[in-house]
Amino acid sequence: MIGLPNSVPTVAWVALLATLLALVLLLRLTIKYAPIIGQKFEERPFFAPLRVSPVETGQLVEFSTPDGLRLSGSYLRARTPERAGVFVYCHEYLSDRWSFHPYVDPLRDLGFDIFAFDFRNHGASGYEAGYSPMHWASDREVCDLRAALAYLRSRPDRDPAGFGLFGVSRGGTTALLVTPGERDVWGVITDGAFPTTGMMVSYSVRWTELFIKSPLLRGLLPRWLYTLLARVGRRRAERRLNCRFPEVERAVARLAPRPWLMIHGQRDTYVSPDVVQDLFRHGNGPKELWLVPAAKHNRCRECEPEAYAARLVGFLQRFAPRRPVVAPAPAPPPLAETRAELTGNYTAELEAPKLAGEVLQPAEIQLG
Repeated sequence: MIGLPNSVPTVAWVALLATLLALVLLLRLTIKYAPIIGQKFEERPFFAPLRVSPVETGQLVEFSTPDGLRLSGSYLRARTPERAGVFVYCHEYLSDRWSFHPYVDPLRDLGFDIFAFDFRNHGASGYEAGYSPMHWASDREVCDLRAALAYLRSRPDRDPAGFGLFGVSRGGTTALLVTPGERDVWGVITDGAFPTTGMMVSYSVRWTELFIKSPLLRGLLPRWLYTLLARVGRRRAERRLNCRFPEVERAVARLAPRPWLMIHGQRDTYVSPDVVQDLFRHGNGPKELWLVPAAKHNRCRECEPEAYAARLVGFLQRFAPRRPVVAPAPAPPPLAETRAELTGNYTAELEAPKLAGEVLQPAEIQLG
């Protein structure tokens, strides 16, 4: 007891010194590694986007975004006497609206109208100079989807029950970002959607071995530090790219009461199942996660076509405002589809207006 008064200041000084050392280490790590993470954030992976040669184009329409771009879309009516609802299709990065066909065209036999549109700098939609689209969903894609919903509300045949959203990969991420702010969206289906921060944290953990050689130091780094570095790196990328990449995790936490069907490939090496399951845990309200065992990124439909269709029908039977037609009509002949293999460094091409138009236009596919 006699030494206690002298020991208290010593403990306080040790605690203060430890805190200062931790802050210095945190500052050093942020200054050194956040720019590296930001640079990695700006790298585009090589995708093989789905391309489909259109035969039935539906009603071709154009509509404007709040920032003045003209976007192009197609409205295709259900192949049933009565309409059960309307689905909005959001295509993947580097694809276009015509990829709706293998994913959601069968829903027309169940009574659903389909509205598919091209995001900016894709397909037949307008080109924004100075904006280079990425695989991450940005505020531009969010703006485009909101403009599509505003257009649908302006149609004389608008559905008072609202809309369902179906999105693939980045299109699915965009659908998740938009849904909480749109009261007339009654449900969302995603295939291959992924978070922003969660993906960067996952990448950061993988990259740590390349930049931090000490296993002891790597083992001491808490997960919140990876999250901090990912967010700082993302902010750096936003300033350089002149756009924002909203937090998908925050959006899915506000999905309720809308139902969410999340489809993902168990063998996806780009977006690991762990990242997907973590994003799914953030969601509230009715939700279902289907991991397709043999599927890679955006390949679930190709691996399990019958089970895929059954999942969609089951979701609609439970949650659509008006139940789908029980006995679907005979499906029309399938369209020719392929995945356009991209080679070389197309990052520079996307930044050049002339070449961007060439890269992002749908590939011509001959029907056999």
